[in-house]
Order: sequence, then C-alpha cells, then structure tokens
Amino acid sequence: MSKAVVLQADLRTRTMTIAIFLPFFLVLVLVSRITLVGLFAVLSFLAFQEYWKIATGEKKLFVAFLSGIVLFWTYASPWVTQNLQLLGWYGIALFLAGWAVQDTKKCLERMGFFLFGNLYCFVLPLFWVRIGLEFSPWLLLFFALLVWINDTCAYLFGTRWGNHKIAPSLSPGKSWEGFLGGAGSTVLGSVLVGFLGRLPLPWSCLCGAVIPPVALLGDMFESALKRRSSVKDSGELFPGHGGILDRFDAFFAVGPLVYLLALFGRG
Repeated sequence: MSKAVVLQADLRTRTMTIAIFLPFFLVLVLVSRITLVGLFAVLSFLAFQEYWKIATGEKKLFVAFLSGIVLFWTYASPWVTQNLQLLGWYGIALFLAGWAVQDTKKCLERMGFFLFGNLYCFVLPLFWVRIGLEFSPWLLLFFALLVWINDTCAYLFGTRWGNHKIAPSLSPGKSWEGFLGGAGSTVLGSVLVGFLGRLPLPWSCLCGAVIPPVALLGDMFESALKRRSSVKDSGELFPGHGGILDRFDAFFAVGPLVYLLALFGRG
C-alpha cells in the first residue's frame, strides 16, 4: 500500500473521529456550567490514567482511586474555604506519603510521578474550566478553535511539505514546514474569528501568534513521554488520534497561557 493511500485513509479516520466527538464537546461546554466542569473532570481523570500507565507501566485500581480524590479536591478547592483547602491537601499529602513509602525502592518515583501527573492532567485543564466559568464558554471555544486549527493545519502542511524535521529522534512526524503552516493558519484563523466576534484585532493576532509555540512544546513533551516508554499512542479512545493525551496534549499545555490571554484581553 502506497504512502499516499495510507495518509488518505488516516485523514479519513481522523475526520470521522472529529465529526463524531466534536459535537459532544461543543454541547457539553455550552449547555451548562455543570456539564462544562464534568467534561473536563472526565478528560482529566482519563488523561491521568493514560499518563500513569505510560510513566510507570502500571495500571492499579488504587492509583485510579487516589487520583480521583485529588481530582475532586482540585476542582472543588475554588468553592471551599482556605482553611478547608489546607486541611484537605494536607490529608491527601499524608495519604500519598503513606502509599509511596510502602515501596522504598520506588518511593521518590511514586511521589514524583504522581505529583507531576496531578499538575499535568488536573491543574493545566482546570485553567480551561476557569475560562468557561469566569469569562464565557464562547471564549473557551475561541481558544480551543485556535488550538485545533494549529494542530490540524500543522498536520496537513507537514504531511504535504514537511521535509525539515524539528526533532526526528523524538517526533519524526513534526516538521518546521508543518509548524509554520499551522502557526500561519492559526493567526489567520484568529483574525477571522476575532473579526466575526468583534474582538480587538491586536489581541486576536497575539492569541494566534503565541499559542502555536506552546502547543508544539506540549506536543513534543507528550512525545517524549511515549518515547521513554516505547509506546506509539497513549490510548485508543479516538481512532486516528490515539488517546486523551494524544488528542489533548497541546490543549492542556496552553491552558495557563490562554487564561492569561483572557485576563489580558479583559484588561
């Protein structure tokens, strides 16, 4: 089977997956605050399970349970008092320490992998939730659209013209042509959507310009995780795309950035 045929089949699979899952994402983001929070909580929980399996090669029920507790408290913290937050996090830390020291040879690895996984899979997506709750779900979708324009166009440009690889040993599919094509398309998309939404032109251009480099870094980091464990995809939830981390690696990485952009735009 020729490379062109394989690429066409891959593109069809990717397109079908987007056509199926994107409407659910849009509805859950827009219908209510509860569904918005619930959507990102589920994505975060599943992403952590993929991350833990990649990082440690394990798939333990206890880790899933403990991560669920941390996830709940991460999302609940903005709505509880400061003293209760401190008490909750202190209890979780003691619980985590008790679990980690059960294996003295992997004590630091357990603690480090778990704590970083919480930051990567829980805290970063929480910034998207804050945009939807503090600003507007439509602003969340504006930023999400820019991330996906960048990702899609980088794939298309890289597939067609990608000859100069960014880091071939880490991510052979990433090329400078793809990156520049995605970045340029993101700027154009931000200007167009900003014009239709009556957003300030300089701010729209800024959003389109700064998202692609951070998205690339998030994508490359997830590729490094997979290379470390010699796996191709983080999961199989999205045909043609892989798992949650494969689909949302860049999305999670730009979470704090787009929140800062939202604050800057509000001025």
